[in-house]
Amino acid sequence: MGAKIMLIIFGVVVLGVILYAVNSNMLGKVTGPAGTFFHTNVSGLFTRPAQPFGLVSGTAYVAPQPSSSLSQPPGTTGQPAPGTPGQTSTIPSSEIPAGFTRAELSPYFKEVTVSGAWPANGSAYGEIILSSAGVPASSTVDITGWQIKTNRSGEYVPKAINIYDPSGLTPPTDIVLGPGQMVYLYSSSGPFNLRLNECIGYIGNTNHFTPALPANCPYVDPASISQMGFSGACENYIYSLGGCSVPNLNDPRIPVNDYACRDYLENNFNYTSCFNARRGDANFLSNQWWVWMGSSPLDPYHDTVDLFDKQGLLVDQYSY
Repeated sequence: MGAKIMLIIFGVVVLGVILYAVNSNMLGKVTGPAGTFFHTNVSGLFTRPAQPFGLVSGTAYVAPQPSSSLSQPPGTTGQPAPGTPGQTSTIPSSEIPAGFTRAELSPYFKEVTVSGAWPANGSAYGEIILSSAGVPASSTVDITGWQIKTNRSGEYVPKAINIYDPSGLTPPTDIVLGPGQMVYLYSSSGPFNLRLNECIGYIGNTNHFTPALPANCPYVDPASISQMGFSGACENYIYSLGGCSVPNLNDPRIPVNDYACRDYLENNFNYTSCFNARRGDANFLSNQWWVWMGSSPLDPYHDTVDLFDKQGLLVDQYSY
């Protein structure tokens, strides 16, 4: 009985001490390593944070903002959008085609031009010529995806083979023009679009193009031939070969027993040998690209040809 009384007295004393401590603010806040995050109640249990976790007490919460670099397309930082005032401000108003405003002009206006257009007829294919004569020095312009629009139809500039590899497996790429290059678009058909080079005429022997590829492959050097030790008949046959011609080893003008001559003819008059010998020439690549549309978008009598860039802005206008 005495023990029970003592326990009750002890409990009353402890409770009194706790109530005194609460009233005198001796129990405060429980703090953590990052500052004051959690409050306690009398029972010592944690309640929810008073502010977002990780922020120092007293600092207002600010939602993260997106980076300014994401507000415009990559590569356009600090640059006006194509066709905006300022990029075409130097173009005289008299040069802006009727029906178009200055804001509708491409930043490439007059850098690439339609230099000619001829409709197809019953005896000839049609042709459109684009010129990059206005492209500044050391600059290039990618025109693949540009639109050629006529009164009744139109075409998009496709891809083409830049450097035709002897394997014949070269994939087409965008047509990227430097200063002074030409793109010939034919209404006829061809097996693939390509850029001409010194040796390209050789592939016309095994592929049909309309018009035919130019036969201007490099000729053999007579001085080097004379040192080969070939028979005179063999030399005469070599000199008779036209540009980009493939020898006919069954030709009776080639001596049957002149094996060195036959080996030379077989291995030195084709695209592969020409490509390997001339690839390093400064003028190996031509300034001409040939493209086959397969049909003509031009009116047979009169038409207006508008050239638009990928943004739908006017690059040039040509009428006939």
